[in-house]
Amino acid sequence: MVTRTSRRAAAPLTLALLLAACTPAPPPTAPTAPTTPAASAVHVLMTTGDAHKRLSAEPDLAFARDGGELFPTITVDAGRTYQRMEGVGAALTESSAWLIQHKLSAAGRDALLHDLFDAQRGAGFDYVRLPMGASDFARSHYTYDDVPAGSSDATLAHFSVDHDRADVLPVAVAARTINPNLQFMASPWSAPAWMKTSGSLIGGQLKPEAYSVYAQYFRKFVDAYRDAGVPISAVTVQNEPHHEPGDYPGMRMEPDAQAAFIGAHLAPALKGSGTKILAWDHNWDEWDYPLKVLADKAAYAAVDGTGFHCYGGDVSAQSQVHDTYPGKDVYFTECSGGAWADNYADNLRWNTRTLLIGATRNWAKTVLLWNLALDETHGPHTGGCGDCRGVVTINGADGTVQHNVEYDVLGQYGKAVRPGAVRIDSSTYNTDAGALQSVAFRNPDGRKALIVLNDTDAPTTFKVKEAGASFYATLPAASVATYTWTGAGSDAPAPDAPAVDASARIEAEAYSRAQGVQTEATTDEGGGRNVGHTDDGDYLVFDRVKFGAPATGVQLRVASGSSGGTVEFRTGSVTGPVVATANVPGTGGWQAWTTLTVPASVPAGTHALYVVFPKSQGINLNWLQFTK
Repeated sequence: MVTRTSRRAAAPLTLALLLAACTPAPPPTAPTAPTTPAASAVHVLMTTGDAHKRLSAEPDLAFARDGGELFPTITVDAGRTYQRMEGVGAALTESSAWLIQHKLSAAGRDALLHDLFDAQRGAGFDYVRLPMGASDFARSHYTYDDVPAGSSDATLAHFSVDHDRADVLPVAVAARTINPNLQFMASPWSAPAWMKTSGSLIGGQLKPEAYSVYAQYFRKFVDAYRDAGVPISAVTVQNEPHHEPGDYPGMRMEPDAQAAFIGAHLAPALKGSGTKILAWDHNWDEWDYPLKVLADKAAYAAVDGTGFHCYGGDVSAQSQVHDTYPGKDVYFTECSGGAWADNYADNLRWNTRTLLIGATRNWAKTVLLWNLALDETHGPHTGGCGDCRGVVTINGADGTVQHNVEYDVLGQYGKAVRPGAVRIDSSTYNTDAGALQSVAFRNPDGRKALIVLNDTDAPTTFKVKEAGASFYATLPAASVATYTWTGAGSDAPAPDAPAVDASARIEAEAYSRAQGVQTEATTDEGGGRNVGHTDDGDYLVFDRVKFGAPATGVQLRVASGSSGGTVEFRTGSVTGPVVATANVPGTGGWQAWTTLTVPASVPAGTHALYVVFPKSQGINLNWLQFTK
């Protein structure tokens, strides 16, 4: 029972509750948008074409607010993503494994494996390709089920990977101990002779009646390697199926045969193994082969991707296959250096341009080279390539190890990009994209990596821009660098743009600002763009040009489809002192180029340089360069 006193005491409380119920609730607090930390210091890893720096850690760089200067620029956009990466590496052939096992001391073997597979101490390889049986880089020709000529083994009773327990498996296990994320891809050069039309490991095709037993051969291999501590992430159906070598194992396989083998036999055999199936595994020039395989309904359902080699065609073929079947992955699986290409700078440029950048920008999830290691005589090998070069060379006499240019190329990726990274967008502006090439990635931990190649014969200064902030970098001629950082953006004040070297060629389109002109593609030597559409009073400004010594002359590359005109070089302002004058004649066409050399008088120091067109009936300017 409630007493009169308790009712009286309850009244204020009731009134307070009613008032509270009538009071509008405060508006909900808007959720706080996650903030991206400002960009960290930028770490730099560089390899130069003169080989003076090889995977060299350079001083850190720093992002600041972008000042808007029209320097050659690489933009990075982490919001645009492409394929997820699996890694770089090379093939652990029997030859490579034998050299590592038998020509190195235990300490030397451990040091080399860390050099290859440890991202901190070495190049950070995350992927290895394994021949299933002998390739040309083996000490003998063998498969895992060899029986006397005229015999067969339909139940695979004689199947065994014991041959690989001597060298290949111990090295693979040791590598995986160093890098637990290491993945393995396996590729057969030949089925056992008794399964083939030739009755030999040399040449021939897989007999249709052997499709089922050969599929079980794959499964036995995958299971045996898994039990030995080497899980197989992927298999290619046949190494180079359109190449039948005459002196080492090989097997021809047409696309319809490959499709039939995959769909009805290999896919069921590998079910539950966790092993991917890759088609083709040969050159770019026959990109229609995987298209024919994938056109088969059963094969399409089973195939995870396509493998490519570098020995014919163009890397853009990878995109043709990807764009036709975007649900299927692309892997780059083989390329070899050799004695035929012995110039370090040329090899650095080609491998970076074509494979590290080219293959990945054309959807490759891996970049794999051929032999991990060979000796000083390009062996051991039993047929095939007699002058191939390994990623490293092991001297068979004294056990010394030489790291070759291919090691440096792969290390520029492997030391900075981890498995599971995604490729993100990078684009080049204000210079010829062929001169300054790049590819970018975002690691699973958020760290970004940008690989840049200066594919010219002169040093190049450029800026890298992301989220309204940028940093400046300079790459020597024919060199590659990897830039890594976390976060995005910066509140640091924009710095002065780096000074341009007056004694080096200055591309006209690399001006800081301009009035009236336009740029256009040029057909002049070297390609890129030129400045054109000039009228009376137009000008270009190069804010900071460094003259290390007084200049006494200037060269300029010009063209005019009319009667030309006059070009003045001034310092300080558009009306500043004239330091050089060039009278440009008509050259017979807007892309009919000629080089003029005229006197100049420019004091040493850093100057704002104005290139003025006081009288112009149309002058195109490609580049300029001052001389002492």
